[in-house]
Amino acid sequence: MTPVEERLNRLETRVTRYRNFNVLLCLLLVTVVTVAAKEGVSPFQANSADVPIAMPGANIGVPDSPDRGVPDELYPEVQAAGKLAAQTQGVIRATGLEIVNSEGQAVIELWPSTAGGGLIFVNSAEDKNLVYIGSSASNGDGLVHINSTGERNLIGLGSNPDTRDGSIGIRNRNEERMISLNTSEKSGWIRIDKAGNENLAYIGANTQDNGLLSLSNKSGKGLVSMYADESAGNLQIRNNNDKMIAYLGWSSEGQGVLKINSKTGTELITAGSNIEDDGLLRVSNRYGTLGFFVVSTELHGYVGIQDNQERLLADLTATAGGDGLLRTLSRQGITTWSSASFQRTSGSTSLKGDMDNDGDIDGDDFLIFSENFGKK
Repeated sequence: MTPVEERLNRLETRVTRYRNFNVLLCLLLVTVVTVAAKEGVSPFQANSADVPIAMPGANIGVPDSPDRGVPDELYPEVQAAGKLAAQTQGVIRATGLEIVNSEGQAVIELWPSTAGGGLIFVNSAEDKNLVYIGSSASNGDGLVHINSTGERNLIGLGSNPDTRDGSIGIRNRNEERMISLNTSEKSGWIRIDKAGNENLAYIGANTQDNGLLSLSNKSGKGLVSMYADESAGNLQIRNNNDKMIAYLGWSSEGQGVLKINSKTGTELITAGSNIEDDGLLRVSNRYGTLGFFVVSTELHGYVGIQDNQERLLADLTATAGGDGLLRTLSRQGITTWSSASFQRTSGSTSLKGDMDNDGDIDGDDFLIFSENFGKK
């Protein structure tokens, strides 16, 4: 027999042995499945791990990013399976499930938590957790984390551990929360922060459950507030010393009002209405003393000037006949001069002292008077 024939003969013998071995292995597998089915045991069943997988997260409103050190055992030992009811045949049961990529790296993991819930991890090819879906360690509610490739938590969707209301947190690369969306039993709110947890903007409800918009500086001090109450809306502007320097809203009597204050909060200018709902303008000095005011009435307007003790010194109003009247007063309130003292002479259109009849009394009139003094 030639060497080639001997090699072919040996090869044929090996193939026959492998074929017989495979047939025997298939018969053995069929026997195991048949026996297991009769006893109500699924050959695919696996029991819980000896060491349960811990739930990641921290005890805050929206827990932090899952710790890649947990679970510590990704391949726990499996104990002997207990018997299952016959109707569970065909169900695959296991303590964990991994889906791997072409390199054999687990990119999707399904595990049970210590509380008995389910956990889903979506990982990168570098074994970095990108998405976590499971339950919160603080209250057991549902939780979703979306992480960066550096496993920094960027977005968290879950619930407030104290109130159990919905909560969404958006963080920067340093895991500092920048935007928060939360709900309460009665309302919802949005908060925008800067690094260091200083609040920059807030949109939501105030303590009276009315709408509120608040803007703060980089130190977290509220400077601008727009809010509504049961009667009207208001706008307040404050300085860094928490002094109101501008206000636009409504007064205690229900009228609209605009106030401009000094840096110390002292009222300087007020525009609004008086108790008769007519227009009112007030101007005060740095000490809050009223010095100038304008009021309109149903028939005419009125202007008043006061001293630093708020005593009327001069005013401008209208006479009973509808003519304008300007007067000055002493500190005792006695009229010292008024435009009514300029009486027109009968049949003349000139003021007394208006020598050149130009409608006013000035230096030209004095010159004419001095040149003709003593003459007829």
